[in-house]
Parts: sequence; structure tokens; C-alpha cells
Amino acid sequence: MSTFKARGIVLRETLVNDKDKVLTVLLKDYGKFDIWARNSRISKSRFIASTALFSYSDFIIYDNGKTLSLNQADLIENFYNLTEDLDPLAYGTYFLELTDKSIQEAKPVNNIMLLLLKSLLILSKSNTISPKLVAKIFELKFLELNGYMPIINNCNHCLKNINTEVEQPLYFGSMGLVCKNCLKKELNLIEINNSVIYTLNYIFSSDINNLYKFNISNDLLNTISKISKKLLDEHLYVNIKSKQFIEEIEKI
Repeated sequence: MSTFKARGIVLRETLVNDKDKVLTVLLKDYGKFDIWARNSRISKSRFIASTALFSYSDFIIYDNGKTLSLNQADLIENFYNLTEDLDPLAYGTYFLELTDKSIQEAKPVNNIMLLLLKSLLILSKSNTISPKLVAKIFELKFLELNGYMPIINNCNHCLKNINTEVEQPLYFGSMGLVCKNCLKKELNLIEINNSVIYTLNYIFSSDINNLYKFNISNDLLNTISKISKKLLDEHLYVNIKSKQFIEEIEKI
């Protein structure tokens, strides 16, 4: 039996009864855990703000060897601005669900946690970048950090080098670029151009703090969206309930 302190973000809350709930929290240096938060639903509870969805807090947690229970929680950031606009709220909820359903329990993923926090902060406070672009950057970087890095300088089938600096038709498949000789090896290829390659290279090569320092045209964003969807469908076999709502928003 022990007590430990960890900083984390609430990914999901499961209501247990009129007073309690179980928090799914991504903890720095520890990973994802379920934590029993007793009396956190009571109106006068000191835990209401620090245990709500999206809350980024310092937690003091009691481990009895079987379950984790919350002893104390001090709020750092609640990303309150997300609740004032439907699009940021929808994308933020999607980020939480994608993270929750894609990572293993008890496995430290500090880089993914940093990506999530940075993305939520941009969603809630930035007026210079669209929520859709934030989402596509998040998805692609999330895939990379989970080990699903597409091949964007060579053909992903024959590994032949493709000169992406020369203006020419380029094609993107399930694992990355496809050369002209391998086009028949895949269905539903996405035709792209040099600007797409430049954007992908920027996202995959940038550190998380510099990810959201650019804008692109709507046409380019739509192509990046197709690529991101293709990669997610290919590599992450999880059912994301909030994804359908996101797709409806992106059709508008």
C-alpha cells in the first residue's frame, strides 16, 4: 500500500453512483490508469473542477495493491474555452477518446501526453489556426508517435527513391508514397503534389512545441485530411464514437 503524486489529464469519466465516478487518467511518467474518485460528484466536493473531463491536474493517489483511489487533486488547467464553441469541443472530445482507446494501460507515453495537452491548448486559445487543421496535425503526429510513420520520400512498395522536389503527379497509398511502377498494387490512391509532401515533412520533423505554427489552403487541408483518414483506417483498429460527429462537421 502506498500513496504517490502524479500530474495527469482526465481522458474519461465513468459514473458509478450518485456520489462517485471512476476517472481514466493519463499520468505523466506512469501512463493510463483508472482511479476511483469518491464523493467527486457531490455539489460541494472539492474535486469537482479537478476531476472533470479535460482537467489537467496534480493528483495524489492511494494504491492499495488492487485499485487506485483519489486522495487529492489540484487543478492546473481545465481548457474551459473549449466549451464555448461546438467545433473545438467536438475535436477536443475526439482527441481524448482517440488517446484513451489507442494507448495501453500502465505504459508511460509522455510524448503523446504532451501532444494532447499542446493540441487542447491550441484548440481552446488560438484564433490563428482552424480546429480542423489542428485535428489533422494531431492525428498525423499521433500516428507517428505510435510508430506508424508513412514513407514519404520513397515508394512504400519497391523503396525506389521518388524525387518529390520535381513538379510531377505523386500518389499516396496505405503506407506512404507509391511510384508509377507500383500504382496497380493498391486501390484508392490519393493524388497529391509537392505541397502535400512539404506539409507532411514539416509535421513529422517538427517537435511538438512547433507543430502549430503554420496555415495551409483549404484545398491542401482537404488532401491532408484524406491522407490522415487513410492512415488512421489502416493502422488504428479502434471504434471512436466521436469520429462520426467529427466527419459530419468536416462536411460542412
